[in-house]
Amino acid sequence: MKFRLTLVLILAILALANSHAQNVSKSDLIDKDKSDYEQKVFNSAFGQSDDSLESARKLYDRIPEKLPDWLFLSYNQNNVYRTIGISDPNMDRQEAYKQAILRAKALFALLNYSNTSNITDDYTNLVESGKYALYATKFQDFAVTRVKFPYSNSDITLIDTFYTKYNEAIVLIELNYPGYSSNHKDTLDVKAEHLQVFTERDFKKEKIDFFNIAIKDKLHTDTSELISQYNYRRVNKGFDISSIHGNQIIDFKDRSYNYRTEIDFLQDSSDVDYNFHRLSQGLWNGYITGILSCFSNLSKQLASNVKNSNDFYTLQNQGLIRTVSRNKLVFQFNHFKLLHNQFYIDIQAQVRE
Repeated sequence: MKFRLTLVLILAILALANSHAQNVSKSDLIDKDKSDYEQKVFNSAFGQSDDSLESARKLYDRIPEKLPDWLFLSYNQNNVYRTIGISDPNMDRQEAYKQAILRAKALFALLNYSNTSNITDDYTNLVESGKYALYATKFQDFAVTRVKFPYSNSDITLIDTFYTKYNEAIVLIELNYPGYSSNHKDTLDVKAEHLQVFTERDFKKEKIDFFNIAIKDKLHTDTSELISQYNYRRVNKGFDISSIHGNQIIDFKDRSYNYRTEIDFLQDSSDVDYNFHRLSQGLWNGYITGILSCFSNLSKQLASNVKNSNDFYTLQNQGLIRTVSRNKLVFQFNHFKLLHNQFYIDIQAQVRE
């Protein structure tokens, strides 16, 4: 009897221990599933990571990249022109170099042989109904610059190259270009766009900027055509970037882009705020958005046609002022400098005959 009681007690203890072990095992599995979900799904969705390599990279990114002095020095003289090109970040070096060369050629064409069209709409609307008055304004400005540029690729000389720690290629090229010639059998087709939309409805404000540059390069010695396109959309403080180079879609990683220069640039009273362009999304982003913003501002200041449309009613007052301009332009840099991780870009324009 005593033996049987002892056996029952031992079996009960073993069953209890086994049940506890199973509960612990299930708890461990639940904890592991939670940890895996947090690391693979939750942190990925919200950009949070405890990975030591990621933390080290962020610390590395905080150290500003020193840019070469020649990036800020360009000149045109005796039919010899110098221009720079910048690739997207995080690219293979060879492809980054090709992209930077293509963009340098496109910028030369845009600066010297632009056909710029601009249309601006300034719209106001006031509706009164009983005790309420709804007020809305919308300012929309759209500038398009096109160039179809025959040239000879053999007239281009590479002067210098620099690679940043973000795997951006920067090139300085020189073109000996006396003008259009029948010997120019290569063709560059460039289209650059800048759309600005400002809306205000009562106390709600929204600002949208859209930048686009599309490049097609056709060399007569090659049956294919190299295509590159860069889009940047900014809505208030949010943004989206997409870039295609050839058959490759560029993957933009979230990094802290910081730059410096040993040139002693100073800010003076003539520097206006809208000429500053942040480099937090990389060098090319700040450079091309700065140039296209200058194109938009300058095109509005040149010869244009103004059209007015106004309607007045008892309870509604609305009006539209539309300005349209089209000019052949040559652009030159007045100032180009780096201040507090921002490019300051000031460009002047002249009408081309």
